[in-house]
Amino acid sequence: MCCFFRVSIAIVLMGVSLGCDARGDLSPAVTGSTERNRSSSHVGVVPSGGGQAGTASEAEVGSNESDLAFEAARRNDPALENARTNGSAAKVAPLRLLVIGAHPADVFDQSGGTMAHHVKRGDWVGCLVLTHGARVHDKVVSDEMFPRKEIPDAQEVKKTILERADLKTKEILRACSILGVRAENVFFLGADDAVLLVNEPMIRQMARLIRKLRPDVVVTHFPLENAGIASQHATTGQMVMHAVHFAAGIDPGDKTAPHKVTQVFFFGIGAAATRTDLWDSQGGFHNDVFIDITDVAAKKIACLDEVASQGYGGAYARKRIESIDGAFGSRVKAPYAEGFISLKSTTHYYLPVSKLDLEHSKSSDHKAISRSSYRVKAPVPQRVRKRRAEKSILE
Repeated sequence: MCCFFRVSIAIVLMGVSLGCDARGDLSPAVTGSTERNRSSSHVGVVPSGGGQAGTASEAEVGSNESDLAFEAARRNDPALENARTNGSAAKVAPLRLLVIGAHPADVFDQSGGTMAHHVKRGDWVGCLVLTHGARVHDKVVSDEMFPRKEIPDAQEVKKTILERADLKTKEILRACSILGVRAENVFFLGADDAVLLVNEPMIRQMARLIRKLRPDVVVTHFPLENAGIASQHATTGQMVMHAVHFAAGIDPGDKTAPHKVTQVFFFGIGAAATRTDLWDSQGGFHNDVFIDITDVAAKKIACLDEVASQGYGGAYARKRIESIDGAFGSRVKAPYAEGFISLKSTTHYYLPVSKLDLEHSKSSDHKAISRSSYRVKAPVPQRVRKRRAEKSILE
């Protein structure tokens, strides 16, 4: 029994001495790093085999050098972190926005306030109109000819359509100038608005323009508006999506390099219900981005006043701003807002919380009601009042 006891003690002492260096410290071969041991179950295992060929390297068994490397890998790269942080805080480079509408007034009546904000910030804003829009709400073509028992012959009608189309072009250029959009940045494809179908030639035209203008953001109609059936707005949205996709590739005959659009926003009106929170959106599409346009609501009314050919000036402009933009605004505690549906989910360095939302969340109920009850004052222009008076006399 004594011999067995002495032998057992000797074996234990031998094991302890093998696990210690000359200073009595535990060697890396036994301990490694605590974090290292937790992260890898095989650390410290020596490969089988004799001689130098079978000896484990320092990195394999958890040396001080490997521990430092492991800790460095476990931390963020300081240079990368500083670059990302500084980049996220830096001033955003000017954006390039292209608004594409089926008819002339479509390019601003659902996004005019948003356009004015971006122009003021220094962003580039351009517009593209697909059709001449002579048949849409036009005073002569769709109003005065409507009650007739017989319309004029084809040549006369075509002449009238061209004249009305030219008038609408001038109206839209004036309206866009109010928002700060330059005439050279407003483009017209001039397609007939009789029957607008998805077609390759127009898609190629738009794709080439997208490559040339290189917008970061495209704003257009929701492709499934009115279920996408017999809707020129929806058809436009569908062709825009084809064009955005095609613009990202090459096109024989177009020497302009491909261009990828970063984000597409669809007009909220006619595309989805407004919402106050996530649960309101169950079962369908929803407007997920709202732009407070209260400060430029009067500008938007002035733009609508310019579209006299469609009867938008005067009472309609003021009714529209209250009933549509006012409705969007009421959902986000603002007097007036424009709603949009974003195509893609977005990536941020920080959680996206807007300054406006922070301000609104700190308002009392009465203050919020008072703020959203503001009504813009926009006197009817003299020329609109004059036209209205002339019409009443004729009636």
